[in-house]
Amino acid sequence: MRSPSDVPSARRLSRPSKRFWISLGVVLLLVIIFSLRSLAVLWTDQMWFSQAGFGGVFTGILWTKVGLALVFGALFAVVMWVNLILADRFGARDLSFEPDDELVRRFQNSVRPRAALVYGVVSLLTGAVAGLNASGQWNVWLLYRHAQTFGTVDPLFHKDVGFYIFTLPFYSFVVTWGLVALFVTLILTTLAHFLNGGIRARARGVSVAPRVKAHLSVLGALIALFKAAGYVIARWHLVTSTNAYVEGAGYTDVHARMPALTILVVLSLTSAVILLANVRMRGWSLPAVAVGLWAFVALVIGVLYPTFLQTLKVSPAQSTLETPYIARNIDATRQAWGLTKVTYHTFAGSSTVPSTVLKADAATLTNIRLWDPDPQIALATTIRRQSIRSYYTFTTLGVDRYKVNGALTPVLVGAREISPSSLPSAGWVNTHLQYTHGYGVALLAANQVDPTTGNPIFDVANLPPVSTGGLPTLTQPGIYFGVGDSGWVVANTKQPEIDYQLPSGANVETHYAGSGGVRVGGLFSRLALAMRLSDFNFLISNQITPNSRVLFVRDVTAMAQKAAPFLSFDSQPYAVIANGHVDFVLDGYTTSSQYPYSQNADSLGLSASGLPYSFNYVRNSVKVVIDAYTGQMNYYVMDPTDPIIRAYEAIFPGMFHPLSAMPAVIQQHLRYPQDIFAAQAAAIGRYHITVPTAFYNASDQWQISPTTGAGPPSSTLAQTAVTNANNLVIATQNAPMSPIYQVGALPGVNHQQLLESLAYVPAGNSSTVQTLTAFLEATSDINDYGNLNVYVTPRGQSVTGPAQADSEIQQNAAVSSNITLLDQHGSQVLLGNDVMVPLDQSVLYVRPLYVTSISNPMPQLRFVIAVFNQDVAIEPTISQALAKVLGPAATSGGSSSGGTTHPSGGSKGSGTGSALATTYLAQAQSDYAAAQAALTSGNLGLYQSDMNAVKAAIAKAQAALAG
Repeated sequence: MRSPSDVPSARRLSRPSKRFWISLGVVLLLVIIFSLRSLAVLWTDQMWFSQAGFGGVFTGILWTKVGLALVFGALFAVVMWVNLILADRFGARDLSFEPDDELVRRFQNSVRPRAALVYGVVSLLTGAVAGLNASGQWNVWLLYRHAQTFGTVDPLFHKDVGFYIFTLPFYSFVVTWGLVALFVTLILTTLAHFLNGGIRARARGVSVAPRVKAHLSVLGALIALFKAAGYVIARWHLVTSTNAYVEGAGYTDVHARMPALTILVVLSLTSAVILLANVRMRGWSLPAVAVGLWAFVALVIGVLYPTFLQTLKVSPAQSTLETPYIARNIDATRQAWGLTKVTYHTFAGSSTVPSTVLKADAATLTNIRLWDPDPQIALATTIRRQSIRSYYTFTTLGVDRYKVNGALTPVLVGAREISPSSLPSAGWVNTHLQYTHGYGVALLAANQVDPTTGNPIFDVANLPPVSTGGLPTLTQPGIYFGVGDSGWVVANTKQPEIDYQLPSGANVETHYAGSGGVRVGGLFSRLALAMRLSDFNFLISNQITPNSRVLFVRDVTAMAQKAAPFLSFDSQPYAVIANGHVDFVLDGYTTSSQYPYSQNADSLGLSASGLPYSFNYVRNSVKVVIDAYTGQMNYYVMDPTDPIIRAYEAIFPGMFHPLSAMPAVIQQHLRYPQDIFAAQAAAIGRYHITVPTAFYNASDQWQISPTTGAGPPSSTLAQTAVTNANNLVIATQNAPMSPIYQVGALPGVNHQQLLESLAYVPAGNSSTVQTLTAFLEATSDINDYGNLNVYVTPRGQSVTGPAQADSEIQQNAAVSSNITLLDQHGSQVLLGNDVMVPLDQSVLYVRPLYVTSISNPMPQLRFVIAVFNQDVAIEPTISQALAKVLGPAATSGGSSSGGTTHPSGGSKGSGTGSALATTYLAQAQSDYAAAQAALTSGNLGLYQSDMNAVKAAIAKAQAALAG
């Protein structure tokens, strides 16, 4: 061992050099520069919230984050600082060093003289990290502070459901945070004891000072107390356990894990007492016994015993032992998913439709949707026919209903939005100051088609927008906020903003007069905005005035999410013409994954949507209406019985309005949203079974029908990936069909309204078993909004399902011959989605057939295919197709309208032969045009081929006319 005389004396620390201070200054300057942009974003966010009318939301969330960060950060910092100071006080002052103690020697010489400062810095840094972690729990804290009751108790602990949704998450966070904080403190304190000489590594072993043992024992006791609290919380979390056949505490959880957790609570408390007793004993025996006993018991009763019980007793008799817990899961899931008020009806699936039914359902037949909103079909033709200018586009078409010529009519409506990537010249002024907005909407009747061209009939169209058929007139058509709008613009500058062009070529221009976005204001706010946008031109441009407005959040979903980050939003916002302008309507959801015994969505194979991946409680609690011109957002409560939305109403008073405050014109256009409908439909497939034994056997389980969807005739059944808990793909399966909106009447009800439907097939191998077992309809009228109706077909009877209807279409000779004719020479055939049309106790399928150019897609409706039972008809008009499969009464019942008639009112064409001749002649004309283009380009081979095609098409037309 080195003698004290051999130990180097502590050197007096020199003052920092000039280079040190320069380096420190550069680092601080960089930190300030990077922090300035963050501060600029924070400030401009505050301006955005305040000017949008949600300043209370911003300050409420901000101060909650700050408060949590300060409280938990300060708590952690104090605990850490106290323990480090104690480690310093308990450390040896007169140390002799071994040759391997160089690290300790350096610490003693360099750091310990400034121990208080160093420990303070360490405490502040670790406290800051802990505080930032806690600030992320702002939503958990706010819900905890404003907890509501559900009026329903769980069957295991008999606590109100509100305890699990509002209170337990915060308890869980506190305990978990405390355990992590104590473990980090224990590790850093142990290291400090080592560096201060309280723990010494010797050749004969590790030497620990008695006071250090006492100190570490206290920390161990605190950890044991928090661990006991963790076991109590783990008992409560059993109500959402995933260990059993269904979610919630099962037989093994109740009879093994719950008693084990109770024992572990007692054992943890006992360990805490033993560790505190060791403060006086100051040995290792008691702590070793406590930790060893805890680990042994936790392994035996917490892991091994439940595993053996599940394997040897429960699994062989699962259908019997799990029955009461399955019953709990069924009841809870139906409550949490809003399935308790689903109405079930018998549906005969009859193979005939009486003429009286056809007459009663004449309006339903008239409203059959012919234009599919799929991006390949109606959206593609709308973009090319109604964008008018290259810098406008349509991002989506929403299905809705309007009164057209006094009759409720299904329509597709989309906003004409700006397309920044397609500007004539992409200069800074054009991109950010001049081309700032879209203009107007395009609205087409989904059940109508121009009989001479096959094009859609637009009832609101062109620039400036013109409304016909009694549709609302747009007096403020500007679209400054829309679906998928990205980037930023500055409105109301000195630079005029383009609305549209006149036939003369002159521009009609405007200056924004709305209140959207953020006012530029003075120098400092302008500088902050420039930093946020990372754009120097914004700062120096003389076109921008203090009254100009910066629109940097323009996508309506992003706007709604920014103002209400505690909600989830549907993936399908849609435009509504209301009071002379355009509004976007979005659906907001409240969700939770903590509802006791309810099944989680991650086990139901849902498709991607705006809902979270994991939840077991959901409500369509909010409708958001956003003005496309001003950007004004209004949040309306759709479900005032939802305790979660009641909590947010208490947290953010004044943010939410009652449904009665929503304008009546918007109420007329509400839709039951797709994402929750698809989720509920998936749950109904299992949870329409209410008897636990039948639920376990799953012999009557349903799944949503697969379908080929919209697209080329060669499309197969869509596939979806099956992932595990680690989000790794483990298999593929047939993808469920998407919800379909259409205007019609519920079976047996003579009332036209917007319906949303999905079909079911038997669960299992949907590649082979595709008969219709049931179908689900949701209503959207304000008086019966969100009512779910299930129509169940007779067991043992084969009723044609959507995928079977697809197959019937594909293998029909007439359909195949027409597809073969049309799907060539630069043309492509597209099929719309199968539209399922219930007619009293029978079901009809209708599928439109479109033809489009491959090089310049602009689909036109060419045929309508109808399927009833195994009968398939393909005709140029829906009237003819329905007459073929349902009989002449379908035509006389009124379905000959719906836009498939000649403008004079008479039926166009005298039959299938005439219609086929028209199609062949149209093909001949197309081939002739292609031949002339080939001749002009000098391609004589292609010219000859096209002329041969012209002759063949004319010959087919002659044969069709000859009968």
